[in-house]
Amino acid sequence: MKDTIFISHATPTDNIFAAWLATKLELCGYKVWVDINDLAPSVDFWTTIDQTIRNDAVKFIFVMSNASIDPSRDGVQKELAIADKVRRQIPNFIVPVRIDNVSYNDLPIEILRLNAIDFYNDWAKGLEALLKYLNDENIVKAMSNTDSQHYIDRWFNSQTKLRSQTVDNEDEYCSNLFALDLPESVFIYKREDVEEVLTDRHIPMKKNKKVIVTFACSKCICDWCLREVDFIKLDTKDAIQNNTLPNTYLGESISNLSRDIISIVNWMIGEMLYKHGLRRYKSNSSKTSKNVYFFPNGAKSKRFATSREKALSGTYKKIKKWHFGLSGYYTGYPMSGIIFKWHIVFTDEKGIPLPDSSQIAARRSKGRLMFNKQWKEWLQASMFYLSGGTANIFYTPCCEENAMYIRSQSERFVSEKSYIEPYIYKQVGDENAE
Repeated sequence: MKDTIFISHATPTDNIFAAWLATKLELCGYKVWVDINDLAPSVDFWTTIDQTIRNDAVKFIFVMSNASIDPSRDGVQKELAIADKVRRQIPNFIVPVRIDNVSYNDLPIEILRLNAIDFYNDWAKGLEALLKYLNDENIVKAMSNTDSQHYIDRWFNSQTKLRSQTVDNEDEYCSNLFALDLPESVFIYKREDVEEVLTDRHIPMKKNKKVIVTFACSKCICDWCLREVDFIKLDTKDAIQNNTLPNTYLGESISNLSRDIISIVNWMIGEMLYKHGLRRYKSNSSKTSKNVYFFPNGAKSKRFATSREKALSGTYKKIKKWHFGLSGYYTGYPMSGIIFKWHIVFTDEKGIPLPDSSQIAARRSKGRLMFNKQWKEWLQASMFYLSGGTANIFYTPCCEENAMYIRSQSERFVSEKSYIEPYIYKQVGDENAE
């Protein structure tokens, strides 16, 4: 009696989904055949596949994706052709499941008129619909003594292999490190002279006993204070590199001036993002103290001058919104630069950030199908947005003479190895989907 559910998918692109689906069906009691679990290395694989589809399969699940419908994918096209012949004897033999934004207009003729079960937005809901369908079709479950832990262990081992597949191709990798030109000079003032004016103007600074360290230049400070004030001017690069030991400035002993300067730079990064129209979000969790700055609703940007615009925010669950966000901090290694980290922030219909617990649940739901390419493109679009399409992102606490410049293009690194990335993230142009 035919009792096997055959899963046909594009290898290696859709391997992660295929392994997950096979494990879920096996844990529900079904007998499943999928090449990544059931093909022995020394067998005639096409004979095995042909015989399994013709003689053992009770259902043929076709994983629909942009990769699997590619006519150049000979393997999956051959499997579909064999299944189409079997379908003439077994009604409803082919069961398409859709896992990305593949267009129905591009589907192969064998499945063009078949209703597909949608896994694209929610794997759990897709699985629920598939299990209901198999039950309605009276698909018999296997009589197996195999412990469920066996399937879980096999899935875990397969994930380790699938997520670490490398190939011997030279590849260039974009990093999240952006080169930085620090303000040329850092200034030290008496706290009693400048604290009030710096506070009123929201100027990044570091209070240290009776002095204040800041990048606000002496000319601007004197103009704001309407009088001359005492100050010490230091070269910024030299101060960061060499001022880790105590020194006396304006009569005050300061230890580790370098740390104070880096703290100011990190503050300036937040101010730069805020002045470009990004909103500030801070979790209530005690585990994190950093601010995340997220793009307003409707924000879009190109990634480079000739590219299409990419949404930096969109709709989530019909009335809620998702927003791409950034946080950043200074690093001196391997070069002077800013490391930007990316985030997703969710807001309600009034634009108010969701509570922490809801943020976590939403990130898990939307973020589970987002892989490196999607995050990279968002980061590129955000840098283009902040720089206005120029070579640098500009910020100054006072005047252009003591400004900070962040490169709008990240540092790139070349490796002799490349890796296989799953093709199950949402495509460019679909960012407004749930």
